[in-house]
Amino acid sequence: MIEKSSIAICVIAYNRPLSLKRNLEALSKAYYNENVTLIISIDKSENRLVAQYAENFDWLHGEKKVIVRAERMGLRQHVLSCGHFLKEYDALIVLEDDVTVAPSFYYYARQCVERYKDDEKIAGISLYNHPYNFLNGLPFTPLHADSDVYMMKTAQSWGQVWMSKQWRDFEEWYNNNSADFGVEEHLPKYVCKWPSTSWLKYHIRYCIENNKYFIYPYVSLSTNNSDLGTNVKNISTVEQAPMQYGLKKRFNLNPIISYDGFFENEHLEGFLNVPSNDICIDLYGEKQKPFKKRFYLSMEELPYKKIRSYALELKPWEMNIIDNREGSDIFLYDMNIPCVNKEKRNTFVLKLQYFYNIRRTKDIYNFFINRLKSKMFNKVLKS
Repeated sequence: MIEKSSIAICVIAYNRPLSLKRNLEALSKAYYNENVTLIISIDKSENRLVAQYAENFDWLHGEKKVIVRAERMGLRQHVLSCGHFLKEYDALIVLEDDVTVAPSFYYYARQCVERYKDDEKIAGISLYNHPYNFLNGLPFTPLHADSDVYMMKTAQSWGQVWMSKQWRDFEEWYNNNSADFGVEEHLPKYVCKWPSTSWLKYHIRYCIENNKYFIYPYVSLSTNNSDLGTNVKNISTVEQAPMQYGLKKRFNLNPIISYDGFFENEHLEGFLNVPSNDICIDLYGEKQKPFKKRFYLSMEELPYKKIRSYALELKPWEMNIIDNREGSDIFLYDMNIPCVNKEKRNTFVLKLQYFYNIRRTKDIYNFFINRLKSKMFNKVLKS
């Protein structure tokens, strides 16, 4: 009989007792088919209510461990230090205190660990599914195939599973790459500009530079609540993701769809009839120029030869390429052939029309005003 991997749950807390209460209540109501250890790691603060609640909390699904740090660590050091628990466990479900889990999260986590614990190309497991591209705030809908999961070359922090072998590889890389870094052309500019207090920017960089993926569910098994805290100054629902409802016991874990670290579908290459190692796909427009590829798929008007043009009719937008919908919205360029393209258009407005069905000038104006207000009142720095 093959022995199952040992898994623990680690909740990371600081000074938000109500957030911790909601987190632990959701964990208590979830479904489990075995006992599981709960670790509550609390950074030092003046708020004793967090430690008191953790110590008095009745965990009925296994052993409970409460660790109160003697010195203030800060979020980056605190989160990374929890990786040491993987010396005792094969996998760790990591939840910051403002995360809520779905009832079936443990079934999903357990099955993912057994499926991917020895997979060299997988860096971790996400419980969370991004409803939008956090690099620019535009909607993100992954192409759905016959699986409950897909892959993406980006880590995330709103409910994830670390596995011991993969975490050791990341730690070794991090020990040699822990210095702060600026804008790098192969990385998302938005991520590069996160502050040095962010641990997540390093895990994302590790995935991109080492060609590693996180497994993502199509239907989220966790959500972020954006509670007020060190990195969130105003409450917002923008990061909340629709979660799996009720009990789901079995998950199909054979992904065939993958995305790069810019939320771009890696499988479009096969539908474009160009060399897969010589094309840059940049529908969101987040990749930094110049590109070192001959072919470029984009919505931008560029001074190069268009060898193919597609419409923007189907969702998700890569379906327009897969279904070969001819049009004048998405272009495949040959960057070796300069060409004068006289047409001018506002690509961002085109994306607004596509994603939000915004047509009138008044609606576009209101959209920009609301977006500006959102940026002013919801400054969320990734942690």
